[in-house]
Amino acid sequence: MNAIPRYVSFVAFALGSYDVVRGIAHTVFAGYAATEKAGVDLTGPAGLDLLILMLAFGASNLVTASALIYLALTDRRGSLLLLGLIPFAYFAAHIGLELHGVELVGQGVFPGRFYMMVYLTVCALTATSGALVALRRMRAASEAANSARPHLDHQS
Repeated sequence: MNAIPRYVSFVAFALGSYDVVRGIAHTVFAGYAATEKAGVDLTGPAGLDLLILMLAFGASNLVTASALIYLALTDRRGSLLLLGLIPFAYFAAHIGLELHGVELVGQGVFPGRFYMMVYLTVCALTATSGALVALRRMRAASEAANSARPHLDHQS
């Protein structure tokens, strides 16, 4: 019996599918997404750098998508671990922004920020609840196995 609940795999697959869309938007349609959706000025001196960063982010979205979908279909434990690691990775990025004094203003305020917060919240809640359910199931299985064993009375 797999103690990790099935919904962990479902959420991993759903978020992986969402990451495919994000990956395509940030790679194939990077120029359009940057100028029309994010309102980024690609004609300025930093325009090419901004586009390169967007493309790199899109590539990482496609890697995450592949990992989430693969794990959702093959390994519930791996799905749980990756869903738990994703928020920590973004938290590390947040720390980097803070250390370098980067404020998300002007072109740094991107329209996908709200959806990113929802994504990270879903990851964190699914990983936390999935781990708690698995721990509860493992404890219950252990208690059931112990109660099924015959108790030996060592007193004679």
